[in-house]
Order: sequence, then C-alpha cells, then structure tokens
Amino acid sequence: MSQYTPTNPSVPSQPEPETPSSWMPAPPEQPAPRRRRTGLIAGSIVAVLALGVAAFALVSTQGGESANAKPLALSFTQGQTETYAIHMTMDGQMSSELFGQMPLQMDMSQVQTWTVRSIDGDGVATIEVTTSELSGVVNNAPLPATSVPPIEIEVAPDGRVISAGGLALGGAGQTQGFGFPGSSQLTPILPDEGDRVAPGDSWEKEFSQEFPFGEGTIEYTASSTYQRNEDVNGRQAAVIVTELTVPMDFTLRFDELISALGEDALAGAGPAEIGAIRDATVSYGGQGEFSQTSYVDLGAKQMLRTTGAGDFEISMTFEGIPGFSGGIDFSGSFTQSVERR
Repeated sequence: MSQYTPTNPSVPSQPEPETPSSWMPAPPEQPAPRRRRTGLIAGSIVAVLALGVAAFALVSTQGGESANAKPLALSFTQGQTETYAIHMTMDGQMSSELFGQMPLQMDMSQVQTWTVRSIDGDGVATIEVTTSELSGVVNNAPLPATSVPPIEIEVAPDGRVISAGGLALGGAGQTQGFGFPGSSQLTPILPDEGDRVAPGDSWEKEFSQEFPFGEGTIEYTASSTYQRNEDVNGRQAAVIVTELTVPMDFTLRFDELISALGEDALAGAGPAEIGAIRDATVSYGGQGEFSQTSYVDLGAKQMLRTTGAGDFEISMTFEGIPGFSGGIDFSGSFTQSVERR
C-alpha cells in the first residue's frame, strides 16, 4: 500500500552503519537430579531458537531538484549474477525462567551470490541466494562449520523483498540461525517504478513479506528520503535513507519449518532435541526498528551498498515442548553492511 507524503524534509547526512542463524551457548548447568531433564529441555529450546529467530511505497513528493527528477528502480535480467560481502553484528540479551539471563553477542561475515532465475510480468525477480566464506563468533566461540543450503528470494523493482524463503537473510541457512524476522530487507526501499524523484524527495510505503511456515505475515512500515547523489567507486549513485519499523505478530510451526529446511539446518541439535520440537510452536510479539542507507547505481539500476543498524525487542511464547511452557524475551541491537564486489 502506497501513499503520498506531501513534504520535503531536510534529512541530515547520517553515518553509514553496518545488520544481522543455529548454534547458541547451552544454558548454565543445573544441579542434580534435574540436570539431565533440564539439559534436554534447554537443548530443545536452543534448537527452537535456531530456527525461530531466523524464521524475522510510495509516491514521491515534489521538491528538491524537480527539473532533474527521474525514475528510480532496480533492474533485473534473467541469468544476472551479483556477489555481495555481508558483515553482521549483534549485541543481545535473552531472559527466561529456565536459564535466567544470557548474553548473545555475534560477529559474522559471509559472501552471498545472487543469481536471477526468472522475472515475472511485474518485474519481480526470483533470485537464488548461495552463501560461501561464512565465518564468525558467537559469545567468543567460533560458528560451527555446517553446510548452508541455497534459498530463493523475490525482489520487486522498488526493492521490496516480497519473499525471503520464509527466513531472514541473516537467518538459518544463511547465518546459522541468528537474525530476527524482518532483517531480510537488505535491498533499498525505492519509489514505485516509474515515479520520478530527485534529491530531497521523500516517500512512504507499507508492505508485507510472506511467512510460509505458520500464521501471519512480516509487516513493514518504511519512510524513505532521496538524500543526495554520490560517487561510489566511479559510479554515480543515489543515496537513499530509510527508517523501517517491523512489528511482530505471527506464529511459527516447527513441523512445517523442519520439513522445508531438513534436519541438517539444526546444527548442534541431536535426534532427541529435534524430536522434542516437531510439534512445537512459537508466537512472536514485539518490534524491530532500524535505519538503512542504500547506494543505488543510477545507470545500471543496481544496489551497490547498503548499511543498517537498529534495535529489537522480541517476546517468544512456546508451546509443545515437553517439560517446558512459557516464554523467552530477546532484545538488543544489531548492525549490517552489504557491499557489492
């Protein structure tokens, strides 16, 4: 849903921040005789989190240099391949009656190759995303070496990620389970295709990203400004600054998610933990907010660079895990950078 915003705000330059998955440190050991049972429950919850945390418009106003206004959109060609270096950090805190409080700090890098497989009549590209050179640490421990299966995403010409394979692009299958639903919006939010904009123009957009493994959708509210033009490695680029809000109100079913991803996606979880969560569900509440600065090649209509940073507060209510019912609160901040190679 798009709407005009008849304003032309002056937005100051912002520093270029950097965003955000299946291994997590085990909760502290419990004293006997509950040690074995609590360890199994905690392991199940960690396995749930490994998937669950992963599975998180516009008409411009007339202002600025209206004489130089031009359409601003992404362009895709079947077979086109682009490679991006991605760096993510997270500084978070989890709390639960089961294990009290636990820090969750992450620093992770990866390389993603995006290959355009098809383009529909509306210009929406279906893109296969493959990951390589994955490395990083979580709570000072190296990420486990696991295979990272490719996923398919759908990206519209205005940059909306309509589908991310049901996952965050910083999520399971990409970054070992870390990230929050909604962090897959790596591409810039641009005006509707064909709308003419110039530096100083602003627009707003509300849109949904499908969530195929349960009930509900991932909703976005975005407010964007065409801030300026800038040279990026010899290319003239439009600099787009966007403020995004991602409220969370959906339920994840793990039987559907495990069937889609396969058990190999649950790195570190054994058969007992996997069996314990097959019938589990987790309901998400809370909200994420982040700021994104994107650089779009004005000639080639391609994303050159995106940086983002934000905060999140997530509540997760679990059902269907033997021996445990209740919730986990997860809050913190993150940074993310995407650079075209």
